[in-house]
Amino acid sequence: MHSDVQSQSGIIWAYRFAEDGRPGRVPRDEMPNVAPSEGFVWLHLDLVHTRAQSWVTEQDLPNATQEAFLSHEPHQRLDHSANLAWGVSHDLIRDIADKSEEVGALRWIVGDRFLLTGRREALHSIRMTAEALDRGDPAGSPAELFEQIIEYIIDDVTDAVVRLVDETDSVEDHILLDRLHDGPQRVGSVRRTAVRLHRQLSGLHVLFRRFAETQSGRSAPDAVKAAASRLLQRVDGLHHDVQSVQDRARLLQDEIAARSASRTNRQLYVLSLLTALFLPATFITGLFGINVKGLPWVESEGGAVFVALTCIAAALLTLVLLRRRGVIGS
Repeated sequence: MHSDVQSQSGIIWAYRFAEDGRPGRVPRDEMPNVAPSEGFVWLHLDLVHTRAQSWVTEQDLPNATQEAFLSHEPHQRLDHSANLAWGVSHDLIRDIADKSEEVGALRWIVGDRFLLTGRREALHSIRMTAEALDRGDPAGSPAELFEQIIEYIIDDVTDAVVRLVDETDSVEDHILLDRLHDGPQRVGSVRRTAVRLHRQLSGLHVLFRRFAETQSGRSAPDAVKAAASRLLQRVDGLHHDVQSVQDRARLLQDEIAARSASRTNRQLYVLSLLTALFLPATFITGLFGINVKGLPWVESEGGAVFVALTCIAAALLTLVLLRRRGVIGS
């Protein structure tokens, strides 16, 4: 069980940044100050930890900010005051080995001298940011560090979009070659992933656009507004790519449905022709199967042959009539 000061307060890690942006981990037995005299700090909290929730409420933060940071609301959001910005962003949950396909909520508060982030599940972008800082990558401000975290989220979406495009190309090639037997399942998987990414990007797009381009963001910190404008450009490009994948997936589903209907129609066509060809023969055999007197060739030694020839002649006559009427192509 962890017994250091930071673990007891639910702090997963803490970084202190110098004035030139150089990062350094705060020792585990030292409680970082959210308002340092020089540079800034990044504190990442485990919101499942009850002490972390108590620690947040003890800080000098507006009530609305604390409520948003500690709530269980899963929807993406972005709010601000004159010197703070806070909100919720979606990120991929990280399992033991690597990122998964499930989405978790990242909660954050950006101030002049601090960046607070919190989560209830391990998140991929946070881990990537920490690894970059451990390599010595600098960050000039809390807003710049926040932008770096969102960049990693966008990078994950970009990788997912590239994989979706490749999968869509593969499905399309197999459909055109008429070799795809699991087409509906693969296209359905593409559409489900595209819908998830579209929702994630739509949330980011709405937040950053409202924040960067409308009057609601005028009173927000300038650094956060500038970061939102830069992020909005990347989100817009990805949003268009995901929409393109969704459109292609819908077209592929229509193509699969059309090919399946055409294949079914061909099978029904063949079945109808066979039924029409054998209908006279079926009638004749049924007629001679009646156990009554007066049927021709009952006493003849070659009666079975005559009946068989009659059936064949009736089938050939039916075939000729169908060809003349254009039912069977010449």
